[in-house]
Amino acid sequence: MAKLHGVELVKGQKWTVRVTAYGTTLTFPFEAEQYARSYADGQAFRLGVEVVELKDCA
Repeated sequence: MAKLHGVELVKGQKWTVRVTAYGTTLTFPFEAEQYARSYADGQAFRLGVEVVELKDCA
């Protein structure tokens, strides 16, 4: 079963926030960590989930 809601903060060359809402995932790139974290926290609060932090291994 696909994840219904989720917020992932991915650290790679740049910062990326992946937001999954109602089974649809959107990806948002950020240059600065503080903006990525702020956006991820806001979306997680809105969806009632925790932010999952990942490191991009690619």
